[in-house]
Formats: sequence, C-alpha cells, structure tokens
Amino acid sequence: MYKEMQPELGGYGFETPKAVLGTSSVGKQTLAEILARDGQPVPPVLQPTGDPVAVEGIIPFERYFAPEYVDLEVEHLWKKHWQIACREEDIPNVGDRLTYDVVDLSYIIVRSAPDEIKAFHNFCPHRGRRLCDHAENLENFRCPFHAWSWKLDGSLEWVPGQEDFPSVSATHHSLTEVKVGRWGGNVFINPDPNAVPFEKALGPLPKLFADHPMEDRYTVAHFRKIVRCNWKLTQEAFMEGYHVLETHWDGMPFFGSAYTQYDNWDDGDSHVNRLATPSVVPDYWVKESVSPQESAIQFCQTMGLPLPEPGTIANYTEARAWCATQRRLALEAASGHDLSDKPNSYFLEMTKCFLFPNHHPWWGEALAWWYRFLPVGRDPGLSLMEVRVTARIPKGQTPPPPPPMLELGPDERTDECEALGVVGHILHQDMANLVEIQKGMKAAPREKAFLTLARYQESNIQHFHNVYRKALGLD
Repeated sequence: MYKEMQPELGGYGFETPKAVLGTSSVGKQTLAEILARDGQPVPPVLQPTGDPVAVEGIIPFERYFAPEYVDLEVEHLWKKHWQIACREEDIPNVGDRLTYDVVDLSYIIVRSAPDEIKAFHNFCPHRGRRLCDHAENLENFRCPFHAWSWKLDGSLEWVPGQEDFPSVSATHHSLTEVKVGRWGGNVFINPDPNAVPFEKALGPLPKLFADHPMEDRYTVAHFRKIVRCNWKLTQEAFMEGYHVLETHWDGMPFFGSAYTQYDNWDDGDSHVNRLATPSVVPDYWVKESVSPQESAIQFCQTMGLPLPEPGTIANYTEARAWCATQRRLALEAASGHDLSDKPNSYFLEMTKCFLFPNHHPWWGEALAWWYRFLPVGRDPGLSLMEVRVTARIPKGQTPPPPPPMLELGPDERTDECEALGVVGHILHQDMANLVEIQKGMKAAPREKAFLTLARYQESNIQHFHNVYRKALGLD
C-alpha cells in the first residue's frame, strides 16, 4: 500500500467538513424549485438525488505530479476498471478497427461481425510488434513485421514457415481478448478478466439517460487537445460550476451556476456522479442586475437563436419557455424529429454525468457533448481532453461518418478553431487556468499542499478522490 505524503495540519485551522446533501448555501434556491416553476414533468436524469459524500482523508497535491502515481494508476485503474474506448460509429463496418492507448497500454477495438465488437491486447505473440497503429479496415489482423495473421475473432490464421515453430499452437498464440461493454453507442473495455460485470459498473446511468438514448446520436464535431497538466486536474475543472463566477463571467446572465445540483451514487461496483446547472436563470451574483428579457436575449445570442421582441418577457418562466421553444424548433428543423414532448429542461439545463474513472456523457440538448480525459504517456504533467459534439440522427436517414478528429497541441487555442464555435470559447476560458494550477501545486509549501474542497459545490471531486484512493490502495 502506497503511503501518501500527508501535510502537517497543526495550526492551520483545518477542520474536516461534514457530508451534506441539498444545495449550496450561496445559491438560496434549488434546481428543483426552478424546475417546479416551469410546471412541467421533471425528466428521469433530474429526479433522483444521490448519497452524501464524506471527506475520507486529505487529498495531497502530489497526486497530480508525483511519478509514483502513474505506476499505481496503470496497475489499479487502467488495468482494472471499465473505460470508454470509442463510439460504435467509429467502426461501423466489419473489419474496421482502431487503437485505444492509455499510458503504455494499447488495445485493438474491432468490429468482428455486423453486431459484434471485440477488443484485444495490441501486440504480436511472435516478437511483440504492435498489430495496429491507426484506424483501418482489413479482413484480418496481419503483423507488418513477419506476416503472422489472425482472423477477426482473434484466432490464429497463418504462420509463415510454421514447421519451424513447434511450440506455436492455435490455443496459445491466438490474440489475447479483453472484456467489451456497449452502452449508448459507446464501446468500453476492461482488461481485467475478473472485472465486475459491465452492467453493474454502469449503475444508474441507463435510467438517467432513459429519455436521451445516445445510440440515436452521431458525432458532428470531434477534437482532442493536449493540456499541460495532469489528467485528473483537467477533468476536475469540469466537475463543478463553482468556477463560473471568475472563469466564465460572461455566461453569468443566463447560467445559474450557484444553483447547480450535485449528486453522487456509489454502491461499490458503480461510481457515478452528476451535475446539473440551470439556464436562462441569472447567477446569484448578478441576479439583481439582469432582467428576464436580458437573460433570454443573451442565451439566444450565444446559441444562435431568434431573439424575443422587446418587452415581451415579464418573468423567468416566460424567458425559459421562449428559449426552450426556439431551441426545440431549431433542432426539429435540423433533425426532422418531433420533440414537442420534451420539457424545457431538456433544451436548457446543462446536465453532465460521470462514470469513474474518466467518462463524462452529457444529457439533453443544452450542451450535447461527450468528454474523455486521458494521461499522455507516463508524463504526469500532460493530459488529453477529448470532446465530441453530438446530434440526433436525422429522421429516416443514415448518419454520416464521424468527421476527422481535430488534434490540438498544448499551445493551440480552442477559441481560434472556427469549427468549435461557442464550445471553443468556453473551453479556452477553462484551459487558461489549468497550466497555472499544475504549476501552483508544485509551488505550494508542504504544510498547505492539499486540496480544500467545498463540501457541496465540489462534492463530485471529493467523490472521485474517495473512489480513486480506494482503487489505488492508498494508505
């Protein structure tokens, strides 16, 4: 069991906060109250409340930069937990394959039959060469070094000069398979043969997304950016709305971050959390200076929607109804689907779920995104943030193939990529902080080198670290 550095806390007034449920003491109103004023059914994803999150120990800054954690994560996270590898739409045809790489592990994800997806360790049992290093379509697996070949189901097909290899057999030299799970059009893998069943690992997610099936969606934009900070630090920036006050100040007239609801679910097999931030509700910090009309106008301008006529909106119920209707009409025109049965919250609330260790699916049409966060090799100071923007498959149509993934280096700005639109602007605001957080953690004196988390507004981060600590066996 790895012994973490524990700061000396004496004399710094540190007190372990008690677990709480409910809402931030700052906000003074709840998401449930905002939804109730709409007078509409509350969707499944916004109905349940989770479990209280206890503080289970100090979270030292060293988790974000000490090399020892990379080894622990390989052995206890990436070799043991279910993790998202790709979308099914990435490999639509039999023979399509791609690689899923994490740290120095590599796997091949392949469509081995029309409705079958398999995954294998990406190495040749002969001399170790990787069998796949890019997305492609072939009728089998063939080693580029010596031409050893395998069928799509991983069984050994051909060994040139096999009489010279008396120890080689189909039993021992087939490709090594890893577990595959499929949900919502997403493909997950788990290299651990004794892993908890995938259905148990998903926990409440299928019920939360019952009215928003992600298998009925396709990717319209896809990019990945290298960030100069640890993968955990990067994803934690998207696990709370507390930073909106300073980081996304220009969205405060129509994003009510102080009213965000946070919930966590953990039964030992699944580790899931969720945050939901209401829209067309001014944040607590600016609510006295923003009218319902202005809140609706700024939301519509950001989303490229028709603006309300001057003086037509008297309260926030009307503002939310107008904005939701305009968003619905635009989506119906684009997809051909009738969405009139969906409540306002489906089009307005920014609702993101999380499946440990690194998958972030968004519910609804407010921000129809999909996140994944990964380390870059063995460097604890680099990470990959991958984003997909999704849309409903047009009625009666076959979805187009996913667009090429845009690769952004650490010095390329997301707000300068025209294809990303408003997404690029929001993400650049986040990225501006992350590098400096990584540097600041290294600069902290030992006695203060630990996280100080809000007991409610940052409870999703606390939940992540509770699970992380147990998974890695940290003392």
